[in-house]
Amino acid sequence: MSTLLKKANVYVSKSQRPGTTEVHAERCRFDEKQSDIVIVDTPSFCTYTDPDGEVVVREWMKSYYPKPCKVARMVYMHNLASNPEDTNLRMSNHLGAFRRAYLPNPSPRTIHVVPTLPVGAKLPKERLRTLTTQLQRHANAEGARLHDTFDGEPETAWNIVQELLNVQGIGKQG
Repeated sequence: MSTLLKKANVYVSKSQRPGTTEVHAERCRFDEKQSDIVIVDTPSFCTYTDPDGEVVVREWMKSYYPKPCKVARMVYMHNLASNPEDTNLRMSNHLGAFRRAYLPNPSPRTIHVVPTLPVGAKLPKERLRTLTTQLQRHANAEGARLHDTFDGEPETAWNIVQELLNVQGIGKQG
């Protein structure tokens, strides 16, 4: 989220706060548009550390969105360098946890899966290709769209959000 908020034509309602132990939401408005969006960063689901992201998000949703949201889109960031054999790291587990936490709201209509690599991670091209292919299969099974691997650049983050805006009908932004 912090990378996206560095984009020149995005204005946020408050300062950004890194970290994912709590839910952080930023309302963004765009030049020459009356529509805005709320970008929500949540704790990770299905991890071996506290806090339990599912519980945190469910409580946050009850507090801030007691009535169903009008439209929901989701960007799921997946670390390709994680252990693909760890069942807690399966995309279906994370998306299932999010759907349960998101109740009574409808599930996101669009899910965008963004592969990531930690800064400085070096994976052989063949391993990266294999992991991306596996992730594509998982995304397909969930009805999600797979993006190119996130490179940490604001423009790449903006391109992902641009697709969400286009789907929502806000249209082309900067």
